[in-house]
Amino acid sequence: MDQNSFMGTVMEFPNQGIHFMLAELIKFRKQLTVRDEFRAQSGWSNPLNVYMVDELEKLADTLENITYNPENVTQEELEARAADTTRSLAEEYTVTSISTDNILMPTAPVRNVVWLLDGTDPDIPQLTPATCPNDAGRGFIRGLDDFFVSLSRLDSRHQAMNITKYESVMMRAKLEVLYALCQRKGGEVNKSDIPTGTLPSQDPLTFEGENMERNVVTPLED
Repeated sequence: MDQNSFMGTVMEFPNQGIHFMLAELIKFRKQLTVRDEFRAQSGWSNPLNVYMVDELEKLADTLENITYNPENVTQEELEARAADTTRSLAEEYTVTSISTDNILMPTAPVRNVVWLLDGTDPDIPQLTPATCPNDAGRGFIRGLDDFFVSLSRLDSRHQAMNITKYESVMMRAKLEVLYALCQRKGGEVNKSDIPTGTLPSQDPLTFEGENMERNVVTPLED
């Protein structure tokens, strides 16, 4: 049996940014494992490919937001902003960083990874060639799982919210591999030709398939 694709996941750490991104990954994975397209050997449709690319871009955006990137602002300026009763959250927001990048935060409590990753959760199944005959699709989902495991194992998991820029580069490279898979194997143009759509292992699921061998006509003896 194949090794569990979540093998090696660190199951408890304080970093809220990583925990948030793990939740985003699980949501994406749940939507993919129920797709009928991945039961076909040839590939998957254009609309599904567009969805997959869009979700990868959202993951990349989250990765950018949890990457350490402080503003050029002093603690005194931050304290002045905090005391400004006319200032809104919209004014506080920047596309480059969040305030936790700019000031020492309190120690964060350890949080558990809350999902059942052993394959017993029907929404988070382990995929096999039998349950997911689409090799590229199965590879994509296992790539998501590898991203999940790698995030949980980062040294920055001990931080309160952020990851380092170097770690972000490593994680982005894994997303780029998945993006390339969508470009090279996803959509109608990249579908393989499949002359035999129903494999011998699937014959028992056909009408009276369980009786196919028993019903074979043998030639009459002379």
